[in-house]
Amino acid sequence: MKVVGITDRGLVRVNNQDSYVLATNEKGELLALVCDGIGGNNSGDVASQEAIQYFSDAFSKNRGFKDAQDVETWLLYHARKANDAVFSKSVTKKEYYGMGTTLVGILISKVGYFSINIGDSRAYAYNLFDEFYCLTVDHTLVRDMLNHGEITIEEMKNHPKKNVLTNALGIWNDVRADIQQIHDEVKIFLVCSDGLHSYVDENKIAEILRDENASLQKKSKRLMNAALFAGGPDNITILLIETEGGLSNE
Repeated sequence: MKVVGITDRGLVRVNNQDSYVLATNEKGELLALVCDGIGGNNSGDVASQEAIQYFSDAFSKNRGFKDAQDVETWLLYHARKANDAVFSKSVTKKEYYGMGTTLVGILISKVGYFSINIGDSRAYAYNLFDEFYCLTVDHTLVRDMLNHGEITIEEMKNHPKKNVLTNALGIWNDVRADIQQIHDEVKIFLVCSDGLHSYVDENKIAEILRDENASLQKKSKRLMNAALFAGGPDNITILLIETEGGLSNE
């Protein structure tokens, strides 16, 4: 397995409120997470860093999983604990009030592949059958409107409220997390903040991932360049995980 992670503040934002981790546990299993901070007074970076640090510490102490239910229970438990950590910190300083973060990730264990999602960052899969698709569903107002037939997919893309979240980590004293096992034969996982997926067409992303002559590192840089070429209006974080072979950092 090969993994790579890169992040950039983009061309507009003053600072980078994205955080990420590529962590391994005692069994060499992988947890790849991206958090995109939200909140006034630039406190979103505090929230995203707090959530990432919590999961990094917790996963490094994990001794492995016995089955799929064990993975899902672990992810849900620690999502709630991370929510508690961010929520508790948000009341310690005035400038932290209202801060929170999205959280999305892939856990690759000996019992299977799993995704977790809170908010509107995304995880994608590129499988062995040359198919590229999104694994997660955005927790946004426009997604709810789409589900209720109030707007179309095309209207959703450019809606003035497309960035309004209906779920985030650390904002409330409880959190909802979408957790699922992935049964597909995935070749490459992409985990990213909306600085990529909101500005680069999915067909372009798929085209970059399909290039058999490019290394994982080159693919990540091409994705980053595509987001910057689109104007880079938001922070951009990209994690790529190639599932073939043994675990190694590229």
